[in-house]
Amino acid sequence: MAETGREKRRHPRRKVLKGAKAFFNEGKSLYDCQVRDWSESGAKLVFPGLTPLPKYFILRLSDGSDYPCEVVRADGVVIGVRFSRK
Repeated sequence: MAETGREKRRHPRRKVLKGAKAFFNEGKSLYDCQVRDWSESGAKLVFPGLTPLPKYFILRLSDGSDYPCEVVRADGVVIGVRFSRK
């Protein structure tokens, strides 16, 4: 039987609903988004419209914490990211 996306993940994701911002271009550019699910290694983000993001950016949660991200999946306004060390 083929593995589903959820079964391939190393870290389980949990559903959340948090406000956040995607920062890039040395902090000169930003987009508002919502975090819809979260794991130790990545997240699913939803933007209000189609958003041209670079491969790497900083995700800032509403609590002020920052997470360097790498885009790994994009489907319209839904973006999957992996937390990176870049």
